[in-house]
Amino acid sequence: MKQANKKAPRGRPKTFDRDHVVAVAMHAYWEEGQSEVSLNAVCKLAQVSKPSLYQEFGSEDGLKQAVLSDYHKMTLAPLYEMLAVDQPFDTALVNLKNYILRDHQEYDMPMGCLFVDMCQCRDHLGELTSAKVGEFRDLSVSVLQGWIEGAKANGELASSISPRTAAIYIDAQIASIMNMQRQGASQKDIESVFQIALSVFE
Repeated sequence: MKQANKKAPRGRPKTFDRDHVVAVAMHAYWEEGQSEVSLNAVCKLAQVSKPSLYQEFGSEDGLKQAVLSDYHKMTLAPLYEMLAVDQPFDTALVNLKNYILRDHQEYDMPMGCLFVDMCQCRDHLGELTSAKVGEFRDLSVSVLQGWIEGAKANGELASSISPRTAAIYIDAQIASIMNMQRQGASQKDIESVFQIALSVFE
């Protein structure tokens, strides 16, 4: 009996490393700005073919959505967890400042914030990524609002600003700081501006 010929498996090669491609794309988008990096450039940097990338992510929009989801886990989720810890409001405020103002070079991170970049370019993003941006921004404001509400309930914050307005304000100040950082402002100037911005809660 003749042995049947084995057919080659369909689909992308098993050597395709999804995590590697997402990490490479994230760094490129973060460092250069996501609108400045082409899909061809990502393929070249990650050393993968465009067909294999499309097969994994469906489209450039699918890739950016995956990148944003991983970026959220790496940079935004730790901030949410930090604010959820049972601690005095003043301590949480200091921790928030330290987290936002941390030295990106020390952690080998590009300047600025990929999430802020995508928020500002949301109208030019694909449907999947734009929806994810909206989801994460709503979550950010919700977490900040809950933090402010808790501080008010505990009598630690007497500000007359409504929790939602305060949350939107903090979110906007963080975005402003990230833009200053990307534009090359000095760390001293960034710290001074952020200190003034958050002084309304002290």
